Parts: sequence; structure tokens; C-alpha cells
Amino acid sequence: MNGTWILDKRRGSPSMRGYLETMGVTELAIEAHEKGESEHDTINLIEFDDEYFKIKKMSRVTDLGLELKLGQEFRQTLPGERVKTVLATSDNPGKSVKIISRMPTMNGLATVVDTKTLQREGNVLILVQTLVIRNERSGKEHTTLRYFVPHQGEIGPAAVTAKGTGLKLS
Repeated sequence: MNGTWILDKRRGSPSMRGYLETMGVTELAIEAHEKGESEHDTINLIEFDDEYFKIKKMSRVTDLGLELKLGQEFRQTLPGERVKTVLATSDNPGKSVKIISRMPTMNGLATVVDTKTLQREGNVLILVQTLVIRNERSGKEHTTLRYFVPHQGEIGPAAVTAKGTGLKLS
């Protein structure tokens, strides 16, 4: 799974609309997100070993670095004394990871299960992301299936519109 991966917009359900709706994001913000993702590539740089899962996500709307120690829950206090927790686990380090986050959203608490798995298609390895979000208050749930393919070549700087932070969660 180590390497650089680019979102294949032609496969799966690459739109984040259902995910964002479940979080209670406004329609205007969802439309802006969709426009950004349609016009710019989404790239993940991943380093993964027996102890840590590290990812840098870059797109028009995101520039986020995340480093998680496997099996160790991280707690982050957000503005307003709200708490986000993140736990990464793996039964097959380097090949699959499950990241479970519980976070406050615009309309309550959400649980997100982000599973990334390497899958062979012919002679090519692809990265399959299954993203399941559940709004704990309403019970609404949405699954997004995204495919990433290996990326070769240069990666430009993050878009000036990208938001994010470098988090070391260990």
C-alpha cells in the first residue's frame, strides 16, 4: 500500500455527496466540494508498516496529513470542547487498514469506518476505499466506494483552496 495513489473518478462511487449529506453539510458547500473534486485530482501518499499508518491526502478541498499508531486510540479536543477519536487497526499491515473515527458533525455525532484494502486486478494493484458514515442521532448511514490507482510522476502543490492540518496521532 506504500506509495502514491490517485482517485479513479470513473469507478465506484467517487462522489462524497452522500457522506457530506450525512454529516449535515449545506448543499452549497457540497456543490463546491463536488466542483473541486471534478476539476482536480485527489491524491493519497501512503506509508504503512507494522506500527504506523501515515497518509497525506491532497485535493482541491483537502491538504491533510495523518499519522496513526496502529491499535492506539487518539483523542483530539475540537473547539467548543467537542472530542474526536480515531483508531487505526490492521489484520494485515501494509495490505489493509481500518480507521474508525467518532466525530461531532453539523447535526450530531458520526461514526466513520474507513477501510483501505489492496486488491489485485490482473497485473496491477489498486487501492479500494470503503467509507461508511453513520449519524448516531438520526441513524442515517451512507457507504462510499472509491478506487485509487498507482500514480507516477510529479505531484503539484496543494490547491490554495485546500484546508487541512498535519496531525500526528500517536
